[in-house]
Amino acid sequence: MSRHEGVSCDSCLKSNFNGRRYKCLICYDYDLCADCYEEGVTSTRHLVDHPMQCILTRSDIELFFGGEMLNSEQPQSFTCPYCKKMGFSDTTLLEHVSAEHTETSLEVVCPVCAGLPGGEPNLVTDDFAGHLTLEHRTGPRELISFLISFSKKKKTLH
Repeated sequence: MSRHEGVSCDSCLKSNFNGRRYKCLICYDYDLCADCYEEGVTSTRHLVDHPMQCILTRSDIELFFGGEMLNSEQPQSFTCPYCKKMGFSDTTLLEHVSAEHTETSLEVVCPVCAGLPGGEPNLVTDDFAGHLTLEHRTGPRELISFLISFSKKKKTLH
């Protein structure tokens, strides 16, 4: 079974632990092992009502999905950092945030960045819907990146 390399539980201080990892979507760089999460551990900065994103190791994913390889097109399960609802894909999370949380400007950790292998686990944004649209929108990301950089270059020329 693989481990969460380079990660320590912020409660029991266990490092490089096996099993599920829970990342707080409000507190910067706050992770719990499954045991501490299930015990409902809190601290001076982390409250039990903060939304958490469950992160599995690659071995756990292979075990849970019967050895089938998952790719970026297959659904992942993400948690809304505003209301704690779970089970969203990146697309349905954007739809949910755009419909239900348009007036919310709380700084949150992106659950998609935190939950995907190779993602930025501590990316904090105060424009979550905008971040989802720019960074996790399904479709030709290279074209979107090109258009954004072209637009920025055009502004600097004027």
